[in-house]
Amino acid sequence: MSAARDWVGSTSGEATNEGGRPVRVASLESVEGPDFHQVDVAALMRESKELLEVTRRIHGIAVKLELPEEAVLARTGGRRTRQVLLLLMAHAADHAGEAGVHVRLDSPDDFGDEGPRFQVVTPDAHLSERELRAVLLSPMLVGPAHRRLARARELVESVGGTLDVARGVEQGLTVTVELPAPGLACW
Repeated sequence: MSAARDWVGSTSGEATNEGGRPVRVASLESVEGPDFHQVDVAALMRESKELLEVTRRIHGIAVKLELPEEAVLARTGGRRTRQVLLLLMAHAADHAGEAGVHVRLDSPDDFGDEGPRFQVVTPDAHLSERELRAVLLSPMLVGPAHRRLARARELVESVGGTLDVARGVEQGLTVTVELPAPGLACW
């Protein structure tokens, strides 16, 4: 016990190398602060799809991204937006059949009144009316099959966006996310 106390006393809170010289230690940024910036949603979509492919989460499933050529800015947090995209794409991959998954991103309007909107369409997915109500209420009420969808809804709402789920007549699921508008682009 005294050896540990001596070691703590000798370091005085500074990291040192074997020779006793001070070593620079990288500091960690706080993740508790606000994460609201203008982020490029199209770039986040590409990164999210790539991450899911690298981790083999969407292995063997056709995921088609339909993105505009230019950057699509949204006034939201990059970390949370990436989480939403990962959750929605993983949920779609879990329920995708032969038709795969289609993700489409629409740019915000030129005046900055309407934010960007994206849709994740899974033609072979199925969601009952009861499950849909549970998704819109709380992730704790949803079964494991649709929990990612409910978590994504909570995250979207936490950044000021909206998430809507539309069911097809027989099957099929379209998740539409509207993110906060980026504000006036230029005048």
